[in-house]
Amino acid sequence: MSYKNEAYEKALRAGEFNTLGLPLNMASEIKRYERAIIGLLHVADAMDPDNLTNREDAAAERGFAEESINNMVVSVGELHAKHKEERGLVAQTRHDAVRGLEVAA
Repeated sequence: MSYKNEAYEKALRAGEFNTLGLPLNMASEIKRYERAIIGLLHVADAMDPDNLTNREDAAAERGFAEESINNMVVSVGELHAKHKEERGLVAQTRHDAVRGLEVAA
């Protein structure tokens, strides 16, 4: 597959789709999001405007897939934030938050 989604790739590198240590229901939800994202990655790859006759429709469909992927990546990030909040973890500074360094409140 040649299509890559920047938000998904970044979330993968940050470990957002790692479900170790998460409650079962949250881990299951993240796995469902990832399955959906992978499906949409295939859709976006298939809708390559350079390889289809109707480039305008292909570009629109690819855009819809990309927007959906981005929204799901945000949802996964929100799930992780909710989990951290429930565990009482907070970042000490904005810089710590960006680096993922939280401590018990």
